[in-house]
Amino acid sequence: MIYNVAQLLKAPVGTSQRVELDNDDHLDLEENEARLAGPITGQVRLHRTNRGIFVDGVAEVPVELECTRCLKTFTQKFELPIRELFYPVIDVETGLPVAAPEDDDLSYPIDQNHTLDLREAIRQNLLLALPIKTLCKEDCAGLCPQCGKDLNDGPCDCVPDTEDDRFAALRQLLEQ
Repeated sequence: MIYNVAQLLKAPVGTSQRVELDNDDHLDLEENEARLAGPITGQVRLHRTNRGIFVDGVAEVPVELECTRCLKTFTQKFELPIRELFYPVIDVETGLPVAAPEDDDLSYPIDQNHTLDLREAIRQNLLLALPIKTLCKEDCAGLCPQCGKDLNDGPCDCVPDTEDDRFAALRQLLEQ
């Protein structure tokens, strides 16, 4: 997902180039962020703008997640829209440094070798797409709070504890 864009930076504004995402690269995800379950696929179009290169496309990222109810691992594929602006740090014609745009936090740099790296943009879009509560299926029953049996496989043999000691004082008041 690293592309040399020197020729595109030399091209007139409005020029575009379509590229397929590589399968051999990986994202540098931290342990608690997510785990990739396969190669990243998709295609993007690189558009030459007056400020740099605008990347527009879709990345398909398979991610291994853990269900928050039953703790089983499952794979979910995310289709991430990629719409990011990349700016050069070195002018391709003169070799002189280029000032970063004012909205630097909203765009990504193209390095001094004129290579555009999509990995960080895909990683950030993936982190935004990850759900707060991951479920293996919408009607996941979860685990039994007493014995820990997976209730998706059927009911457990536990006798539900209907009494709650925290309400014993209130129960005594009702009895009086």
